[in-house]
Amino acid sequence: MDTIVERRPLIFTLGIGVGIIALAVVSRLVLAPLLPQLTREGIGLLLNWIFVAFSIGLVSWLGWWDKVRLTAPANRRALVYLLPFAAIVFLPIVFGMAVPEVALIEGETLPAWATIVLIVVGVALGAAISEELLYRGVLLRALEPRGRLYAGVVTATVFGLTHVSQIVLGAPVMEWLVTMFLIIPTGIGLAAVTFRLESLWPLVVWHFAVDSTSLHAASMPTAYVASLLGLTVLVGAMGIWLLRHDDKAARPDARNDLASAVIDSDSS
Repeated sequence: MDTIVERRPLIFTLGIGVGIIALAVVSRLVLAPLLPQLTREGIGLLLNWIFVAFSIGLVSWLGWWDKVRLTAPANRRALVYLLPFAAIVFLPIVFGMAVPEVALIEGETLPAWATIVLIVVGVALGAAISEELLYRGVLLRALEPRGRLYAGVVTATVFGLTHVSQIVLGAPVMEWLVTMFLIIPTGIGLAAVTFRLESLWPLVVWHFAVDSTSLHAASMPTAYVASLLGLTVLVGAMGIWLLRHDDKAARPDARNDLASAVIDSDSS
């Protein structure tokens, strides 16, 4: 029997986005009085792994392990599309990395080794699993029947909008706006690559790598920001071009033209 995911994919997608923001609001309202010693990073860490549990539970409920491409091998030829994304991973390494100061409890800054473990395991790993399962997995596949460009743009936009939870947790509005500007084009590019890789695992690995390095960025000089923006525009443009190409190829007239060309070549 079809679920709401198949019957009303857009409503389901928007509902997931609203639910994520609502969860952040409720967590802030509940955890702040119950655990007043927790910092923004502490609350964010708890939310991160709540999202992991939710994403895994959603895929399990739908039985979509195959549909979101968790059981299929990657198309190795398509790995070339990840090259622009790999450059994003290495940007912080080029411009300088450092261990940031992080405190999960007010007034208690973590030692450097604990901060590295927290970023790599607590933040980067959790985000890579939950966000790829949810956005490039369930939501992208649910919207795919309406067109790949449509699916890519909608999921990328919802992906960016749900990061408004950063404001809920105390981040500046400008930080969220910058995040939106970077996330939406990147999400569109990732959607296009997802369809070609035929496996979600390369994107999980990439997401883990990019979060691990970006959270260690020592500073954001003008050259770093310009390079990051340039790469973001590049992958976004690449994504739109590839997704439009997919949609054109999927049209009935395009398929008929291809079939006619094959028949003509066989008959000759």
